[in-house]
Amino acid sequence: MYRDGVVVIDKPSGLTSHDVVQRVKRSLGAKKVGHTGTLDPFATGVLVLGINQGTKLIPYLDKTVKTYRGVIELGVATDTFDATGEIVERGDTANITPDDIERVLKTFAGEITQRPPMYSAVKVDGVRLYTLARKGVEVDVAERTVHIEHIEMISYHSPLIMFEVTCSPGTYIRSLAVDIGRALGTCACLKELRRTRSGPFRIEEAYSLDEFVAVGKEGWGRVIGLREAIGNMTEVSLTPSDAERVSQGGPLFREGIDTVSEGSTVKLVYEGRLVALGRVETRRKMKVNIRPFKVFHR
Repeated sequence: MYRDGVVVIDKPSGLTSHDVVQRVKRSLGAKKVGHTGTLDPFATGVLVLGINQGTKLIPYLDKTVKTYRGVIELGVATDTFDATGEIVERGDTANITPDDIERVLKTFAGEITQRPPMYSAVKVDGVRLYTLARKGVEVDVAERTVHIEHIEMISYHSPLIMFEVTCSPGTYIRSLAVDIGRALGTCACLKELRRTRSGPFRIEEAYSLDEFVAVGKEGWGRVIGLREAIGNMTEVSLTPSDAERVSQGGPLFREGIDTVSEGSTVKLVYEGRLVALGRVETRRKMKVNIRPFKVFHR
């Protein structure tokens, strides 16, 4: 049973990601809980939570690609870019065909630019955009570059497009829905959204929030350990003397490691326990200098 690590929750609609964090924290009696990749209240699906020292892993878990399934409603625009907002425009959808949609979606694959919705947590001069939007203040939000790894239409029953997208972190699916509508010659908003994958974590392994909370402290048995949570990261095994030095923040000099490159992050493990994350600072032939920058204490 792990007291530090990660748990995957299937976030229900109607709650903020912070609401989920607080419920899990109370249920486990944990000291610290945080989450990766905020989901809007109307959205559902994979929400990865870091528990206690697992919160130290959040920056690394949050950099992974995400997969979503959603529904775009054509011919309706809202101030929030989703179905929870006030309708601000209506458009014609009569002549839009499945072939049109497939053609347009192909143009969104790869690197694209988009503007975050005004109702979002992005900060401008230290103020959240949604705070400004609620006050009726309009600002020019800078475009950002994101990567769409894969996007496809699952079905189209006018005016609703069901689609799936795999994208880089930081992609706003609400903005994507609006931009797709514009490219089709109409307006649009995001009607439904469900995250089915966040990095290595998939919806099939997620616990429903009610189910997780119902078992109380028995939920500790469902926590994924620190080492396992970053299973895709290169692992370097430590000797007892290595572990002692690394746990104090000391550097690790090692020969015979040919799977890491300079600047990469590795996990440093002793007897199956994650001791630290380290950064490869220098590499000369087969000799590597790894400096721990995030230490995990037992």
